[in-house]
Amino acid sequence: MPPGWIFGHKGSAVFVEDADTSEAFLLGYLNSALATYFMKRIVNTTATADIGYVEKLPYRRPSAEIETHVVERVERVVAALKADAAADVRQQREEINDAIFDLFDIRSARDVVRRYYRDVGRVERPEEDQSVSE
Repeated sequence: MPPGWIFGHKGSAVFVEDADTSEAFLLGYLNSALATYFMKRIVNTTATADIGYVEKLPYRRPSAEIETHVVERVERVVAALKADAAADVRQQREEINDAIFDLFDIRSARDVVRRYYRDVGRVERPEEDQSVSE
């Protein structure tokens, strides 16, 4: 974190023990459909996320190919959102999700996880899906 930033039990931080671990890769993984599914269905089914929950998430060290693939897309997402907070980054997010699914050898359950993420997790939705009922 930048100097002067703090964290607490509701504003958590991640401390990486291996200096070779890419922060951009972790950002991609932790914001992926699979990590969201793991967190909300397995690790913590409540609405809160206290200290220690993130470290309970399954983690696999990525191959150089998967890490590069994810990092490149995370960098594109970050740049696009810095330029325009409403930028459409769905394609990059799906490419990140596919790489994370490949990392964990998830094949047949991809649609189940994507559906859960779309319905429960945070995800950009096409304009036609953003209707609000009053």
